[in-house]
Parts: sequence; C-alpha cells; structure tokens
Amino acid sequence: MNLKIGTIIKRFRAEHNITQDTLAAAIGVTPQAISRWESEGGYPDIEILPALADFFSVSIDELLGYKLSEREAALADIKKEMSRLAEVGTIEERIALARRAHALYPADHEIRENLAVCIYHIWDENRDSALFAEMEGLCSSVVAECKDEDTRYDAINLLINIYGETGQTEKAMDAVNLLTPMKYCREFAKSSGIGDGKTELYIQDEIDKLTDCLGIAIRNYTIEDELPNGPDTWERKIEMLDISSSLYRMIYGDNLMFYHTRLSWNDWLKSTFEMSLGKTEDALISLESMAFHTVAYDKSYQNDHGKHYTSILTDQLIYPEPGKDFHELSEHSQCWYMLDRLQHSRYDSVRDNPRFVAVVEALKQYER
Repeated sequence: MNLKIGTIIKRFRAEHNITQDTLAAAIGVTPQAISRWESEGGYPDIEILPALADFFSVSIDELLGYKLSEREAALADIKKEMSRLAEVGTIEERIALARRAHALYPADHEIRENLAVCIYHIWDENRDSALFAEMEGLCSSVVAECKDEDTRYDAINLLINIYGETGQTEKAMDAVNLLTPMKYCREFAKSSGIGDGKTELYIQDEIDKLTDCLGIAIRNYTIEDELPNGPDTWERKIEMLDISSSLYRMIYGDNLMFYHTRLSWNDWLKSTFEMSLGKTEDALISLESMAFHTVAYDKSYQNDHGKHYTSILTDQLIYPEPGKDFHELSEHSQCWYMLDRLQHSRYDSVRDNPRFVAVVEALKQYER
C-alpha cells in the first residue's frame, strides 16, 4: 500500500499557512524530517502520528488518507448551519455552534473568524476584557495565517472595529494599513484590459461593484452611529437616500432585479425619518414604494438568477447564483423582514390607514 501521508501533511500545512519549522518545533522533530516526509522520502514514526493529528485537529485515519471526504462533508455542514444561524439564529445559538465547531476544527480559519464575530456581539454589550482578548487573539491568528483573502480581510475589519470602539486608534490604523488601497483592486486592474477579449464585461463589473459600494455608502451615511442624528438632520438624510436610489436607477434602469433590495431598504429608512418628522403622507408614499421594490426583489430572487441585466451599462452582467462572492437571504424572504419592521410602534398612528393596510397585504403575499 502506497501511503500518501507526506502529501497530506504538506496539504494540511499549506491550508493552515504553517512553515516546516513551526510544525517541526510543535511535534519535536527537525525541519529536515518534515521535508523528507513531504517529498515521500520516508514516513513519520508511528509514535509521531498522534502529535501530528492533534496539531492539525484531524484523526489519524484522516492523516493517513482515510475518511477525508467525511471530514470535509461534516465541516461543510457546520459552515452551512453557521450561515443559516447568521440570518435567523439568536446570538446564543450562534456562539454555541461556533464554540463547538472551533473545538472540533481549531485550525480552520473561517470557523475562528466566525467565532470572533459571535464573541463581538456579546462583547459589544458588556465590554468584558476576557472576551476582548479572545476575540483579538482569534482575529490576529487568522490575519497572520489565513491565505483566503475574504476570511483574512473579514478578520482585519473586525480588528479595525474593536480597536476603534475601544479608542486604540494606532492599532486600528495599523489594521487598516493591512488592507489593499481601492485603486489596486482586481476589478480595477481587469477593467484596464488583460488581453482575453472580455474587457467590456470587466468594465461593467467594475461599474456594478462601484455603484453598489457607493449606493450602500450613501445609505450608511444616514445611519452611522457616530454621526449626528436628530430632527435637524432627518430632511438631509431623506435627500441622501433619494440620491442613493437614483444612482441605482441611473445605472440599472427599470430592470433592477437584485437591486430592488437596495431601493426597498432605502424607502423603508426614508419612512422612519418621515414618520419621526410627522410627514405621514410622505411616509405612506415611501412605504408603498418599499412594498413595490420588496415584492419585486422577492419575485426576482425566485425567477431571475442567471438572467442578464438590460441597461447599456450592465447588459453583459447576469444576476448570479449565490456563492462565495455573492450572498443573499435564504431563510426568509425580504417581505418577511419588512413585515417584521412594520411592527414597530412608530407606525401605530397609520396602522389602520387603508394605504398602510394595503402595504402589509402586498408584503404578506410573498412572506416566507
């Protein structure tokens, strides 16, 4: 039987971004021994196997090449459940799963980052120093070791948040400087042309990404906790939300498909400011627009994946299937979430208004 343990050790080591020297020191052998195993010049002594398995948080069977598919399937199931709970679970459910997953797979960077995020939600309430240290340690290890850029950048952004919230400005800026400047992003580079005949697609992809980033940035301008929020700012924020919505209409035209969701949120936020200002008529108009775009998004979610946008600026692009770089709601429809938000007491004064009732009934048709 031809054991491939050296190949497996090399793969595990690469996955966790661990050097031969680090592994050798951890299990009490020389770096040369690790190199010899990985080049199939020999096998580890049998008494070394438990230490190797423990280091990578796998069974000896997995180290020898058995049941890897079972491990990967179990890990995929855990990550799927993490994603589900991130949408609909309580923080207690999320952190319980994250801690169990981390105990089973302590070297998995995505699980570490997920656990750090769950801890953040608890720490944000009580500012416990032990939780801060745990969260910081998890994120720092992901930043130092993880090769997957999305997971690593998520960990960097969490460090920026926690340092900023605790007044550690210098550390926050050090973390910021680990990120790549916008002008060096892959979309910008590809839009300049790389000789594969897809330059128009790449330019439209850059327009798409920049539009959504700008639209969300304008929306977030209206809800940022650190910025003033009072009656003297609400008219201005309503105007900002209108600008955000106009941007999406300008780029995508009438065939918004996925981007109906952005206008839906903008209209709902507008209604909260308008209700606070006592502008009932304007609020009802915003709620009616919110219901239109919310239903349109939920219909598009069901029917339009894989279809092309039709604007001259985006007609090379399709409404993609959810994947690593594109996430959507999965447990509930957006109509469900908007109905939940309409339960707020701010709407009590219009709850019996026929137009408000019609909004609720429209949303209920696509609630799930």
